[in-house]
Amino acid sequence: MIRLLEALVNGVSLGALYSLIALGFVIIYRATGVLNFAHGAFLLAGTYVTAEVAADHGFPLGLLAGLAAGAALGAVTQIVFMRFSRDRSHIGLSVLTLGINILAVTEVTRRIGDRTIPMSQPWGSSELQLGPVTVPLVRMVALAGAAVIISGFLAVFRRTRWGLALRVSAADRETAALMGVRLSRVSGTSWAIGGLMAAVAGLFLASFPSPGVDAGLSNSAMRAFPAAVIGGLDSVGGALLGGLALGVAESLTATYESGLGAFGKGLSGVVAYLVLFAVLLVRPDGFFGRKAVARV
Repeated sequence: MIRLLEALVNGVSLGALYSLIALGFVIIYRATGVLNFAHGAFLLAGTYVTAEVAADHGFPLGLLAGLAAGAALGAVTQIVFMRFSRDRSHIGLSVLTLGINILAVTEVTRRIGDRTIPMSQPWGSSELQLGPVTVPLVRMVALAGAAVIISGFLAVFRRTRWGLALRVSAADRETAALMGVRLSRVSGTSWAIGGLMAAVAGLFLASFPSPGVDAGLSNSAMRAFPAAVIGGLDSVGGALLGGLALGVAESLTATYESGLGAFGKGLSGVVAYLVLFAVLLVRPDGFFGRKAVARV
């Protein structure tokens, strides 16, 4: 029973980070209609900068630098590549993000080399006792941090002019432009916010019990991508619920996969994609996604 409770607590914490990453996918998709496959580069670059700066100048400055790096890379992707690309189709721009991801991840990987850079953060390897359950303190900090960021975003999304502009442009970009919405500003801000959220998630994913930042960290973004698809690529709430569901599923699978014999070996690494496949068979638009309607 204790093992199950620990798996659930860790799963909710991991799911909150997946929700952050998935929310970044959804924000960019709602603003531009582009599937951003460069999200792994945002996560890796922001986390790498955080670890390097924190090692030399302390965690607070490292955190600020990492968040700025993630947001800046997101904004540059939109301003330099998306805006000036001759291919204006959503499919073409989505494919372009694949190339951006390869370039950025390759450059950061070159700088990391074969090292694993430890994440110098104030919580260290401390553990927290919650009744009979023992969990790493950083997991609870990650859960609290993700909850604050997500709550703040939802407040901005629902109560500010930028949030209104994002909702209007997601519904009908042409009408939004005619109403005076500056689509370029909405798009640039959305890409920056997506990069910032990826950097925050990467910080906690590279913290204890993880050994630190390595070249494979960018894969975490693609492990969270199914959460955005399952919830619906245009649904903010769907991204949150999808992330939590996948986090819990992955944690439970990792806890009990050893009891499944040869079938369970490494199952936690692919469970997100198995869930994605099952959901898409019955709900191609995700649980909360809007179906495209065309007049014929």
